[in-house]
Amino acid sequence: MKDDYDELFRILYDRYYDGIYRYIFANVKNKWNAEDIVSVVFTKLYINREKITDIEGSKNWIYRIARNAIIDYYRANNKVIPINYILDSSNFEEGYDNILIQEEFEEVFKIIDELPNETKNFLKLRYFEGLKFREISEATNTSESTVKTTVSRAIKRVKKIYENNSVEDEMSL
Repeated sequence: MKDDYDELFRILYDRYYDGIYRYIFANVKNKWNAEDIVSVVFTKLYINREKITDIEGSKNWIYRIARNAIIDYYRANNKVIPINYILDSSNFEEGYDNILIQEEFEEVFKIIDELPNETKNFLKLRYFEGLKFREISEATNTSESTVKTTVSRAIKRVKKIYENNSVEDEMSL
């Protein structure tokens, strides 16, 4: 039986490691801290591997562990969540097209960074991690309708601000 739990853990690790790392990195903005927190998440998962019942059903549980580990990190370090950027700009390849795309994304990310923390978290889980509304609801202990409404309103707000900023930029030329 122990081997079955170890195998389930290995499957979960292989399937979700990259997504959990991206989710954590997007929240802490530091490679080393993100790696440390990922290690905490999977250590907790390994310690509790007997609770794994199925692979798909464990996805929300893993993201909840990650969310709590991020909160613990900020509490332990007396830090405020920085509002700088979501992606590490060193990941973008050089080139004119990529620079233009990067600038557009940076503008959108700046707008997203101004949103309330809960809204940013919903957007990250939905669009960076590809979670369904139901999964976000379960992972954050929020009703599914609240998640849907918050995400919908946030997208409309980001779009409106981005379009207004684009019009202002064009007018200043």
